[in-house]
Amino acid sequence: MSDPAPKVPDEMFREEQKYYAVGDIDPQVIQLLKAGKAKEVSYNALASHIISEDGDNPEVGEAREVFDLPVVKPSWVILSVQCGALLPVNGFSPESCQIFFGITACLSQVSSEDRSALWALLTFYGGNCQLHLNKKCTHLVVPEPKGEKYECALKRASIKIVTPDWVLDCISEKTKKDEAFYHPRLIIYEEEEEEEEEEEVENEEQDSPNEGSTDEKSSPASSREGSPSGAQQFSPKSNTEKPKGELMFDDSSDSSPEKQERNLNWTPAEVPQLAAAKRRLPPGKEPGLINLCASVPPVPGSVLPPDVRGSVMASGQNLQSSERSEMIASWSPAVRTLRNITNNADIQQIGRPPNVAHVSHSVTSGNLTPGFPHPHQHPHQLFGHDPAVEIPEEGFLLGCVFAIADYPEQMSDKQLLATWKRIIQAHGGTVDPTFSSRCTHLLCESQVSGMYAQAIRERKRCVTAHWLNTVLKKRKMVPPHRALHFPVAFPPGGKPCSQHIISVTGFVDSDRDDLKLMAYLAGAKYTGYLCRSNTVLICKEPAGLKYEKAKEWRIPCVNAQWLGDILLGNFEALRQAHCGRYTTFSLQEPFAPTPHLVFSLLDAWRVPLKVSAELLMGVRLPPKLKQNEVTNVQPSSKRARIEDLPPPTKKLTPELTPFVLFTGFEPVQVQQYIKKLYILGGEVAESAQKCTHLIASKVTRTVKFLTAISVVKHIVTPDWLEECFKCQTFIDEQNYLLRDAEAEVLFSFSLEESLKRAHASPLFKAKYFYITPGICPSLSTMKAIVECAGGRVLSKQPSFRKLVEHKQNKSLSEIILISCENDLHLCREYFARGIDVHNAEFVLTGVLTQTLDYESYPFSEGGSVQGPPPH
Repeated sequence: MSDPAPKVPDEMFREEQKYYAVGDIDPQVIQLLKAGKAKEVSYNALASHIISEDGDNPEVGEAREVFDLPVVKPSWVILSVQCGALLPVNGFSPESCQIFFGITACLSQVSSEDRSALWALLTFYGGNCQLHLNKKCTHLVVPEPKGEKYECALKRASIKIVTPDWVLDCISEKTKKDEAFYHPRLIIYEEEEEEEEEEEVENEEQDSPNEGSTDEKSSPASSREGSPSGAQQFSPKSNTEKPKGELMFDDSSDSSPEKQERNLNWTPAEVPQLAAAKRRLPPGKEPGLINLCASVPPVPGSVLPPDVRGSVMASGQNLQSSERSEMIASWSPAVRTLRNITNNADIQQIGRPPNVAHVSHSVTSGNLTPGFPHPHQHPHQLFGHDPAVEIPEEGFLLGCVFAIADYPEQMSDKQLLATWKRIIQAHGGTVDPTFSSRCTHLLCESQVSGMYAQAIRERKRCVTAHWLNTVLKKRKMVPPHRALHFPVAFPPGGKPCSQHIISVTGFVDSDRDDLKLMAYLAGAKYTGYLCRSNTVLICKEPAGLKYEKAKEWRIPCVNAQWLGDILLGNFEALRQAHCGRYTTFSLQEPFAPTPHLVFSLLDAWRVPLKVSAELLMGVRLPPKLKQNEVTNVQPSSKRARIEDLPPPTKKLTPELTPFVLFTGFEPVQVQQYIKKLYILGGEVAESAQKCTHLIASKVTRTVKFLTAISVVKHIVTPDWLEECFKCQTFIDEQNYLLRDAEAEVLFSFSLEESLKRAHASPLFKAKYFYITPGICPSLSTMKAIVECAGGRVLSKQPSFRKLVEHKQNKSLSEIILISCENDLHLCREYFARGIDVHNAEFVLTGVLTQTLDYESYPFSEGGSVQGPPPH
């Protein structure tokens, strides 16, 4: 007899609203969704979440690649219910790119606290956990080489035995580490009395070394033990087969399901800093990361870092959905957006028993130099601080005096530099306004400047903002050890790879982000998808559908060192994509620089940085930075939890009930407005299509504003709602219509006239759009804006013949082509035949002004785009 299904909190899934199930889903999962007020839709494009066990199903690929929707395993639903909160979607992808995909781990001899942490980490990164050892298990996680489970696992070649450190190191290095170096036999015991721990072996396994059928008939009680919450665990079937390659047009690490409140303003003055996803830090850990941003344009599929990367609490019960980040996009070639390169929180180490010291991977592999993991890559020791001096963790930049080159000239956001300075000072360092002999570090992007040449002559440590971000995460001044830690060998804005269109396979999370940044710095285009026009595929391993297609299409497949070498000055690599050095895959450290290219840059690191005793004794660190200053200089982007508010107290007839959306406000303010709205009998609109009133204090190019403007009856200021609340009834809107003179001058339009045009006839009525897959903002965002304005988006690229047919036959709908610079290679045939291709502003500015402007935004064949005429 099975246990009763867990109770679903009322309207738990209401915020997520719609789901689309692919393949066979456990009926209990569907039941839980419906109990939480989720709605099932019949077409994947209408869903907010795709639920599937099969990551390679074509419908899953379409939902993820075309519609930019998050794909989760059914266990996401069950575990969210058990934890009482919606868990981050990133940890429940059914795809094979996750670190622990296909792994079922048995946990033994660990404390309940550590068991919760290991359970959370393993399941978040794609694996399964259980407490009973049977033939489903691929790994036994045990801190010491003893116990019945350990002895049983020793007899099974199919079960790999590792210590908890293996889990932590796999996550910190974003790759599955070699289990051989983490066998508990490599533990050194110190002379101290050991305590016996209770062994948790199921009774039927004690008498059955062959495990018999225990994998099929475990008791409900033992199943419940596998979940730290104590509730029954529902794990999807483990797939121990070799992971399948990713699909075409795949950029699975770029899912960004939150699309409602993204600011789409494109003027330089309006481009703020990207908000970092908030992280929950382990108890006792102070926040130590900042928004270190490089000037990187939007890339296909995403402008945001994935919402949760690495941000997992030690306890599985406390996993929470990540805070929402705003999407900042740039459509003008002159505008750059700021990219957050602080993606990962530190993972709290699981404590070992005090009498056990683990033999680290570096010891078993040889005496490795700090900063370079391979013995053959440096004959000389590299140092941060003097190893003989103990530097306090909170002051790990003591003695470091920074000068900054390159970045001030390139950053439109000068406030960002002030933030860098505050963060450096908060950890014991100082920033000098000019380069002088007292400086120890030069923070720079390029090796081509007088300041860099002087710094090298004087043996200063020349590093990039990317290095600074790395040491802030490690809270220790480690030597640079990735190509991005070193300044590039050409001037800022130089483009040695300008002829390349690069795609990536096998790399996920921060590694993929680093490759995007490297491609941008080298002047290449980056595409999340692979097509015949791509010139290079950067592979982690020689496997996967992209790799096979690249071989078929004769596209060179290289490792990450190829791009790193180009950044560091080996421009011969541009002609050597087929040489053995760049076609060796499965490298232990694919981002490590080639030693001879950074020999002079490492010269300063061969001498330890000394910190005087007086400085150590007399230093008084500045007050600790506030959490929001450390991780986010923007206001919190957390959405108000509407379900926490009481329902409307008045019940009005549908025709008299305002359905309201809010845009451009702080979440706390929105919550106050919603309370007043509910008291009056109004409701929050489920979507822009159902919205009657949009409340805004100014014109903002958010998704809500650009979708609502085409369908809403009134756009009013918050004063309307305040006055309604005073009168305790909904009043006429005429005196409270939104007027924003600055925006109306900037975009040369009248909001009042735009609304009149939208009411008269939908702007894109009887028009089809084809939008290329790398568009920014995302394809799903553009689709929502187009459809609210009456248009339809084609799923397949139209042929030249079809375009001509629709152009010549007036009874057929017009087809409008929308693309971006990174996708122009997909439009070569159109350019060759004289067909216009427009950039995203045709849609974005078009719906704002409610005009069809065919003259201002077409691309030329060379890739430039004509701007709007001067006002």
